[in-house]
Amino acid sequence: MPHTRWTDIHCHILPGVDDGSDDMAETLVMAAQADKGGTSCIAATFHAGVDLLDALCYRPLIDKLNRRFREEGIGVTLVPGAEVVAGFMPDNLEDFTINGSRYLLVEFPSSHLPRVAVPILRAYLDRGLHPIIAHPERNPSIIRDPNRLFEMVAETGSLVQVTADSVAGTFGREIASCARYLLKKGAVDIMGSDAHDENYRTTDMSDGVKAASKVIGEQAALRLVRDNPQAVVEDCPVEGRSPSVVRAL
Repeated sequence: MPHTRWTDIHCHILPGVDDGSDDMAETLVMAAQADKGGTSCIAATFHAGVDLLDALCYRPLIDKLNRRFREEGIGVTLVPGAEVVAGFMPDNLEDFTINGSRYLLVEFPSSHLPRVAVPILRAYLDRGLHPIIAHPERNPSIIRDPNRLFEMVAETGSLVQVTADSVAGTFGREIASCARYLLKKGAVDIMGSDAHDENYRTTDMSDGVKAASKVIGEQAALRLVRDNPQAVVEDCPVEGRSPSVVRAL
């Protein structure tokens, strides 16, 4: 693909919406950090569950932020998205996908991987959507037994997104070890920032890319932040795994 800058499909950059950016000032700093770090496209993925059924309510805010970024000379464009709680199944689920694509970013509980994980993912496939499993390297069940993730992917064809800071070691040795093991096993399709603020969980993915490059090589690491996430935003197949093929499994 021709894109040379990076795409981040997991970022809590919307001001005052969830546990991400507190206000417009912090959002502008986060966007500037992303721009400096090499990212030019960000999916504004707010947390979505049963208490939020209107995914379209943030579209005017995204448009406003894009105008503000241009005014400030920040080379970042926001596209809509969401990080949905696993099992969230509203009638308008398609409104929560990344940039109106078939790709849906799905978050399982931080405490464990439920026994119904595969049925949940299959339910999304039955809706014509292609799940992306968010930050599995931080899930205790998968840290203990990475085969749980491998089996989910084999059974559903879901994509896997790890957090750049996990690979870089920001979240500790155990999570870093799991993230790098998943990379070595070829189980990772996308690396995102999962940024929440301007200081600790930032939008700059460069350290994660450097760390991943040491594990899988520079070109493979760049695909995780460039080609593959851009394919998601453009609703194209990732690494040859199209949603239509996955549904036939």
